[in-house]
Amino acid sequence: MSTVTIAGDTPAVVPLSLLEALRNLDTPVGDGLEELAGEIVAKRFGLSGTVAAQIQRYQDAYRRGLPVPLDETVGVFRLVGRRPDAALVYADAGRRAARYAARGASAPVRMLLKTSPGFVRRRIGAGAARRAARRVFSASLTVRGRSAEAVIPQPLSLLALADGQACSYYGAALAELLRALTGFEGAMVHARCRGRGDDTCRWLAAAAEGYP
Repeated sequence: MSTVTIAGDTPAVVPLSLLEALRNLDTPVGDGLEELAGEIVAKRFGLSGTVAAQIQRYQDAYRRGLPVPLDETVGVFRLVGRRPDAALVYADAGRRAARYAARGASAPVRMLLKTSPGFVRRRIGAGAARRAARRVFSASLTVRGRSAEAVIPQPLSLLALADGQACSYYGAALAELLRALTGFEGAMVHARCRGRGDDTCRWLAAAAEGYP
């Protein structure tokens, strides 16, 4: 899926989330056109045997805690970027990756998140979100009261697409990670982007109705 060769590895949930989102968006809805399902499936790459095999491979790697080569993950980002609905795929994939990341919190932390009062839960959740953001997305996430900020010096999205269009993956992922672990409702706005000539990629929280 990629012609570049880049040293390093990435968490399996990153390419897994991208292909799962691609498959999800290519799955026909219940629109009464079931008789055309065979033709539709044949035309939608997300439902192909190739994607299914890769999803299975990445799921196995995720369960075993094994990484995926960096150039392979960059190739998946590029594959999605060639689609006219790439923005939808990146957003869906980011949210999926965040849910995987949130489930990676330790058992004691998950228990505390379920049983602690709101302000304690937010504090514990903020710490869990910081660790997950670093582990899965190589992001430095800071949560202070009603504000949150994340910095990713070299996001994979820019290795794949230099214009920054794939950076929406990280915005969706960071917002969903905060929602899952701290109760945040809102968006992570891409305030600075290396694809636009800035020195780094930076996201700022924009709460829908104030940070809970």
